[in-house]
Amino acid sequence: MPDSAKRPVTARPAARPSCGTCCRKARVAEGLPPEIAEDTPLSLYGLVTGLPVGTTRLPWDGPGVRIIEHTAHAPGHAALLIEERRVLVAGDMLSDVFVPMLDDTGDPIEDHLAGLGALQGVADDVDVLVPGHGSVARGEEVRARIGLDRGYVEDLRDGRQCGDPRVVSPKPGWEWASGIHEGQVRSLARGDA
Repeated sequence: MPDSAKRPVTARPAARPSCGTCCRKARVAEGLPPEIAEDTPLSLYGLVTGLPVGTTRLPWDGPGVRIIEHTAHAPGHAALLIEERRVLVAGDMLSDVFVPMLDDTGDPIEDHLAGLGALQGVADDVDVLVPGHGSVARGEEVRARIGLDRGYVEDLRDGRQCGDPRVVSPKPGWEWASGIHEGQVRSLARGDA
């Protein structure tokens, strides 16, 4: 099958990505742990056409989906709340194997806390959480994940020793993910994030 046939319908070829996209893609590639670098396709990075600013509902004929946009993790990041199913698809947030991954633009700590606040704001409407990485959470575990992420970010902000289980006692096979924490501590100390 030609590569173009494999491309998701939301992706479009760009004539030439902006320098910002190239630079961000290069930083992402450099920051990937060696254990997953080869398995992480970056060919479509920056090629997805975003929805218009201010869109609050997924424009499609499927079940009602509310878009919870925030700037935690990355500019324009969002979660999707499938309202009639009470399912929150959290994107790259609320993982049980990764600590929160801060963006390197804006105010990463406060942006992440605000994003967690947006997710907390819909927690009463959620029975099931589907993160982009790790396992599904149900019931009270949804709020526990939000609390764990909030605690991690507040510890970073306040310069406290990390006691997050995803760092100090990671799940088998995810030991490398503690390097994310170490990189963020260095980045914050340098003022990069």
